[in-house]
Amino acid sequence: MVLLLALSLCAAASKTPQIVNADFETVNPRSATPSGWLFTSLPGQSQLVSYQSLLEPEVNGSRVLAIKVATDHPQQRVAYNAHQDLQGFQAGKTYRVTARVRTRSLQSLPMVVVQCLDQSKQKPLGFARSEQRELKQDLAEWETIQTVIQVPEGTATLRLRIGIPAEGNAGGTALIDDVQVVEVP
Repeated sequence: MVLLLALSLCAAASKTPQIVNADFETVNPRSATPSGWLFTSLPGQSQLVSYQSLLEPEVNGSRVLAIKVATDHPQQRVAYNAHQDLQGFQAGKTYRVTARVRTRSLQSLPMVVVQCLDQSKQKPLGFARSEQRELKQDLAEWETIQTVIQVPEGTATLRLRIGIPAEGNAGGTALIDDVQVVEVP
């Protein structure tokens, strides 16, 4: 009976895209960034953003991803994000992607973005982004952000991005934790 239950749970779990290091607990010892994620920066200007895995005492000593925009960041339109290509998705299915966030000195809410790309990874077939919202004050308590996407036929890559726009957020930090993907019936 236990074996049957375990097999059923594994089959159910394999139907949803799998996120590597979704809670940011595993850290690359050389870079101090969460393992399994890639990080964006402007070419030749990596000093304008920092990514690190931080211990958060308020979350029982677990780790979170911290994305900090440099205080001297120029006013330009660029988004900094951690991203990875997800495995285990199915075209035609609808998925909800969530993450918990807190902020320090940001003027806009962090974002979750999902991109559906063709075989070449160049042509977008679908796109979804969480709510855009101006912040009047820091998010001192954890808040959940989310987006929903139906994966179109022909999607070969499902790319997950979590981050912040630089514009208006110089000197600000986003704390991100507990990224999840679930199928929406």
